Amino acid sequence: MRVAVLGAGVVGSATAYMLARDGHEVSVIDRCDRPGMETSFANGGLMTPSDSSPWNSPGTVRRIGKMLFDSHSTLKINPSAVPSIVGWGLKFLANSTTARHKANMVANIRIASLSLETLRSIRKATTLNYDQTTRGTMRAFPRGGRMARFVQMCREMEEWGVKFEVLNQEQILEKEPCLKDVIDRYIGAVFFPDDESGDAHKFTSEMARLATELGARFLMNTSVLEIVKQSSSRISHVRTSNGDVRADAYVLSLGSYSPILTRTLGIHLPIVPVKGYSVTLPLNGWNGGPTRPVMDDGFHAMMVPMGDRLRMGGKAEFARFNTEVDPKEGRRVLNDILKILPAMASHVDVESASSWSGLRPMTPGGPPIVGPTPYNNLFLNTGHGPLGWTMSCGSAKIAADFITHGRILSNRVDPRNYAL
Repeated sequence: MRVAVLGAGVVGSATAYMLARDGHEVSVIDRCDRPGMETSFANGGLMTPSDSSPWNSPGTVRRIGKMLFDSHSTLKINPSAVPSIVGWGLKFLANSTTARHKANMVANIRIASLSLETLRSIRKATTLNYDQTTRGTMRAFPRGGRMARFVQMCREMEEWGVKFEVLNQEQILEKEPCLKDVIDRYIGAVFFPDDESGDAHKFTSEMARLATELGARFLMNTSVLEIVKQSSSRISHVRTSNGDVRADAYVLSLGSYSPILTRTLGIHLPIVPVKGYSVTLPLNGWNGGPTRPVMDDGFHAMMVPMGDRLRMGGKAEFARFNTEVDPKEGRRVLNDILKILPAMASHVDVESASSWSGLRPMTPGGPPIVGPTPYNNLFLNTGHGPLGWTMSCGSAKIAADFITHGRILSNRVDPRNYAL
């Protein structure tokens, strides 16, 4: 079967690999010159089933109200974005009840766990190099923070297979001696042994390479202009900047831009872009940093080792499709990390840090939208929010299963959780 995948980010490239592995003739269409050049380019680098709790946990209204009036908040809403997110925001809040939040969290865990299992099977069968670490992740909590509440949530996630360990100060230092200068800041930490990390851009390139070796074609520098329908139940072709592309089936994996293309088809995807910032710092041989991803729950800041670089992040902004990098926000992320790793300033040229921003495609509930549409040859794989890389291999497998077999083969996930 000929399948066209729209989008060569981490989700689209993983989908292309899965489809090519199933024996399909795959074409991938993307406006950039290489795979993984937009949201997948410099994201946080985390593959974390442990981070499956959606943002809209119970009490969200109260917390968001406080954050919006805090100049140091990690969440910002640009006034220009307000008109476009009002309806989405009401759905977001409607999903913040205890019951809905737990259901969405479980759906995320299921697809994230399937994704990690799928990734590990790919690693066994192929050669992948993306600065990966498989040493778990750690979330450290300052005194007076929310550690007790977080541990309770971890116990709920444990029912669905997310392993965790509660650490005291001594155990924190056993795993990460780099925190010795600030250890008195923390009351404890939670360690997730199954989490992984790495460079999502390199991973995307690797998946594109594997897909290409299986016969997939990547049509780069090609913008998708329109998905043209043949009838009320079938897609005819895709109109692009380099001419029409015809296939037997189509997979839409364009992240935050997906709703733009489905409106004319009568499909209204509840996805909005949320801008995320990251900072990448060359370490130039300094090995005094973390050996695995460490998140500071007080600063809402993370640091992720990637070979001879350190990736840092911790900011979210509703700003529509604006991807402009604000140097002040990048500096704020870096300054927060320097408070956690004060020794770094005397060993590394912090002025060599580079800032980046990308758009997370967020659904109001949290789980992505993966599976069929009212058009029998159009499938969705989009809306992964901050868990795009975490869920990429799992959602790619689901999308490929629908196209190849007409159903999901894994009993780990319920397709109703990811339907339109």
